[in-house]
Amino acid sequence: MTDTSALRPYALTLTGPNDAAYTMAEALGFSEIMEALAVSVFEIDDLTSRVEALYTTEAEAAAALKALTVPEGITARVTQTPDEDWVSLSQAGLPPVAAGRFWVHGSHDGDSVPADIPFPILIDAGLAFGTGHHGTTKGCLLIFDDLLQSGWSPKTVLDLGTGAGTLAIAAAKALPDLPTKILATDIDQDAVDVTTDNAALNGVAAHINAAQADGFDAPVFSGRQFDLIFANILAGPLMGLAPDIVAATASGGKVILSGILDELADDVAACFTKAGLRVEKQPSLDGWTSLLGHKDG
Repeated sequence: MTDTSALRPYALTLTGPNDAAYTMAEALGFSEIMEALAVSVFEIDDLTSRVEALYTTEAEAAAALKALTVPEGITARVTQTPDEDWVSLSQAGLPPVAAGRFWVHGSHDGDSVPADIPFPILIDAGLAFGTGHHGTTKGCLLIFDDLLQSGWSPKTVLDLGTGAGTLAIAAAKALPDLPTKILATDIDQDAVDVTTDNAALNGVAAHINAAQADGFDAPVFSGRQFDLIFANILAGPLMGLAPDIVAATASGGKVILSGILDELADDVAACFTKAGLRVEKQPSLDGWTSLLGHKDG
């Protein structure tokens, strides 16, 4: 029998109170030294969550743990994932995300899509892009659905930090008649490849241009502005990119911001207000706040 142990990643698991767990997830997602293959957050109950970050080697997982400041009440451990289909197991732990007329699901939940949902989105985000931050994706989709239902219709769309491509795919399904392709960018080429694959799985590959871009100086952004920008990243990078995001937003355009822990929402809102947007905070979802920014003409 073939020994597959060398192919199995290592998991850094942190378990504890929700607020502390969310803070750990924020740190793992933002710090380059702790950059994980995937960061997932699973709610155990109303008070407790488990953060799971996956790494190629045990040394990388241990280094990430050492770099963290783990607060009291959080238990941490590093273990190798079981010798089984750990990607499928991880996906099976992620329930569908229901948001207005959108329904994000994995293959394991393909039979669960309600008949009256016009925009189902199949996302089997593998090793590099699995995430349990459902409050962030759901927040973006709810805002987007409300905008569309109000009669607003963008002509150009950017999904900044696309990850698995969920938001770009949502836009492609809801806006099939856009005059130009939706631009989906990420600093990681693997994310770009996964987005391309997921777009094909959802039948919208012809409507999405996925490209690697590290910042707005990338050639793909040259001379371009967008009626709608999704930026579901994290609070730190969002604030750092605020001037560029606002500059890339067309007059009368809108920006949907997420990946923001509740306690950081006011800081992010203030940053984007200073940069030139009129910002509306949305209700918290599972400890995460989304923002809707308007660039008045």
